Amino acid sequence: MKNEKVFKKLMELVAIKSVSTDDARYHEILKAVAFLKDWLEEIGCQIKIITHDQAPPMLIGIKKVERAKKTIGIYGHYDVQPEDPVDEWLSPPFQLTAKEGRFYGRGVADNKGHIVQNLDAVDYLIKSNKLTNNIFFIFEGEEETGSLHFEEYINKAKDLLGKVDIFYLTDVGMYQKNKPQIFYALRGLIPFELNVVVGGHDLHSGVYGNKVFNPINVVASLLAKIKDVNSGEILIPGFYKDVKQLAKPELSLLKKTIKPANQEKREAGVFQLTTIRKSPFSLSSKIFPSFDCHGIISGYTGAGVKTVIPRSAKVKFSFRLVEYQKPRDIKELVGNFIEKNLPTGVKYRLTVYKGNPPFYTDINNDSVVNTAKILSAVFQNKTIFNRSGGSVPAAEVLQRVFQKPIILTGFTLSDGNIHAPNENFNEEMFWKGIEALKAIYSN
Repeated sequence: MKNEKVFKKLMELVAIKSVSTDDARYHEILKAVAFLKDWLEEIGCQIKIITHDQAPPMLIGIKKVERAKKTIGIYGHYDVQPEDPVDEWLSPPFQLTAKEGRFYGRGVADNKGHIVQNLDAVDYLIKSNKLTNNIFFIFEGEEETGSLHFEEYINKAKDLLGKVDIFYLTDVGMYQKNKPQIFYALRGLIPFELNVVVGGHDLHSGVYGNKVFNPINVVASLLAKIKDVNSGEILIPGFYKDVKQLAKPELSLLKKTIKPANQEKREAGVFQLTTIRKSPFSLSSKIFPSFDCHGIISGYTGAGVKTVIPRSAKVKFSFRLVEYQKPRDIKELVGNFIEKNLPTGVKYRLTVYKGNPPFYTDINNDSVVNTAKILSAVFQNKTIFNRSGGSVPAAEVLQRVFQKPIILTGFTLSDGNIHAPNENFNEEMFWKGIEALKAIYSN
């Protein structure tokens, strides 16, 4: 092992089951906070912990140096996704496993591996007397649930964090192995939950089939009206009103990021790729908004057959948004569409969870250009500028509140199985990423 101390730290952090979606694991959230607090204090940071009732706390670690050139903010999140489905893991989810050149474990890629990289890089610079910038670590524990209190926490620390000149968010990945990238745009996100109820209890399908609404059929019909699966188009009137066509220079830039279709299929592990408006597969999830269902709960799903008409059905879904689309407008469009397209006599409840707006930043500022040069030098490949189809709520909040440069980069690979079983971090990129961060934070 290249560095046993760092591996041990990563192993200890991955072992903490800090799943923010599960209230029963709140004690694990607090264990993660305690672990990070101890490590920050080890390297000489002052600590500020910001809380809100039983919400996961935000942890700020401050390390100042004399005659600092600038003040750098480093963001990460210590919460992780649930480990389900557990039976698809090839190693215990919360036991860091090094195998065939990868580190496996829940949260190792998203985002605990990056947290460990950042802490180790700064620790090295402090001990070698090479740290030339003030460092403000910002670790939150609600990223996987939409960063519900992040803006509130940031505003509570606004005077403190207002001193930061540039924010680094290492919560994304590389283009390919040894090919670094910086993301300048992220899609926004609005999650929904729809509960449809047709009666007081389940019914016999032989006695009541055709006489009553089946909530699964109702939900399926509604979902088919929201999106055409063949064209990929979202069919809600007015949904694309604020979507702008990309300028030719940006399209030319993004064409450099297009991967062969076979590679995309292999990395995703799917049989077929889809697209929208004839855009290249690699771009369809970056430059257009999207609609996806995440789960449907209803009826009987056990062994054998049970011919029942369920009383209710629940579906979880979300929309990803691109810049200029406003979450407030989309919420209203979706709510009105659902109300108009559910049959009379069906009761429903639509829950809208806190989402986040899209993010976009200028790639021509000096901080971005200098960071790209450092990444290119460390990985011996030119840094790619890219869009991401994902969302990092903190990026938009930090940009809007502080109006400072935001740099999104990271060192995981596209086959890192983030949010899925067998999540992993390529070992070589993990160690090389630490070297890159040392160079960036001492620049």
